[in-house]
Formats: sequence, structure tokens, C-alpha cells
Amino acid sequence: MYLVYLGESGNTGVSVADSNQPHHVHVGLLIHESQSISINGEFNALCRRHFGRPLGEAGTPKELRPSDIFQGRGDFTSWPVQKRHELIQDCLSILIRRETPLITAYVDKETFAKSRSNGDDPNMVWESPSEITMGRFLFALNMFVDELNMSGLNSDQLMESQWPVADFAMVVAGDGRSVEPRFMTQFLKSDDGMDSTAVLANFCYVGSEHSVGTQLANMCAYFARRWLQNPSSPQPYFEALRDGKVVQVVYNVQM
Repeated sequence: MYLVYLGESGNTGVSVADSNQPHHVHVGLLIHESQSISINGEFNALCRRHFGRPLGEAGTPKELRPSDIFQGRGDFTSWPVQKRHELIQDCLSILIRRETPLITAYVDKETFAKSRSNGDDPNMVWESPSEITMGRFLFALNMFVDELNMSGLNSDQLMESQWPVADFAMVVAGDGRSVEPRFMTQFLKSDDGMDSTAVLANFCYVGSEHSVGTQLANMCAYFARRWLQNPSSPQPYFEALRDGKVVQVVYNVQM
């Protein structure tokens, strides 16, 4: 089974006032259950190396927030740039060494708001940027997992009316306010999701402070959003993920 840890960046609701966050981004890290323990262990080890103790203990943050690390805020106010860079690099290296697949979906929030203001636009049914982005993310995830399962089938199995599913995918979300349970229900009832066989029908909710996968996914989402905002300038963290074969899908939600 794949545990698909969701990450998010740029969530300002339906507001488009923040020019520094023009995109709403959802990502999913596909971590196979066989690699979950080793990834957790490596993450905990690097936290002990950088902080001297596990996260959540005295003098350490409860979780790693990418914006705080990158911008030197909160628990990282006193950290020099190089030290913060090394922490980010160590976290992303966990994924790059394993070529952990990352699926990204995003929407331009200003375009979303204009679409919502048009009384004849079919996109009016979407209540938030998160809702439409998650719908497209789940579509991309379903296609990607189907391809992974198909890659292990022989020619006889491919000719069958229904393909066997070697690995299912369970989507793990950190926030039920942004990723609502109904988003999955809507997808599975849609034309894109009605034939879905590998993606399990419910989100699993785990607070990000208790989920290594979610913290790593949030880091990926943050640097994906920074790349989308200014793709022509150097974005070494996102480029490292892309060149390291972590970034597999980047889905631009069209309005």
C-alpha cells in the first residue's frame, strides 16, 4: 500500500489579496508502506543531529514548518542561513535518495476568484481553491497509481476486463478544515473518479506534528509554490526535487 501524505501551501481561502502567494498548491508524497519505517527513522535521526533532541522536546519546535526554516522565523530566528539550508537539504535528501514520487496540483487564486464572480461560469460550484485543486489532485493520483499497478502486470492480465490491484493508496491529510471529507466523495462520484479502484474511499487524518510524511510533503508544497511564483529565477530546492526524480506530476488546474 502507498501512504499518500498531503502537503499544502498558499492557503488564503478565497482571498487573492496576498501577492506573495498567488497559487494554492496541494501535493502528495507517495511513500510505500515498506519504506515508511526507514523514512521516519532517518527524519528523527536528522532532527536529533540538528537540534540535539527529538522534535517536541524542550528547546525544539513541535514540527518543521518550511516557511519558518526558509525565512528564519520562530524557532529558527537565531539560525544562520547555512544552518537552515543544511536542515532543508537533509530533509529533501530523504526523498531524493529514494526517488519518492511527488504529485503536485495547483490553481491560480485570482483566476479562481474571477471565475467564481462570473454568474454563468460552471466553476461557480467550487467553494474554495482547495476544493477544485484537490479534485484535480485526486484525478492525477488515481491515474498515477493505476500506472504503477499496470507496470507489474503481464500481457494476459492486461487483457482481463478488471485488472488486479497490487497496491492501494490511502490519502493521509493533516487538516480536515482545508481537506474536507466530502472532497473524496465528490471525486469518487464524478466521471473522473467513478472507475477508481486503487484509491481508498476515505481520507485518513493525522496532525502534522505527528506525521513525518506530512511535514516532508508540506516542505515540498512550499518550495513548489515558490517555484510557481517565479519559475524563471533559480529555485534550488524545487529543482533538486525535480532533478532527483521526486517531482512526477505538476497539474495546472484550468478554470
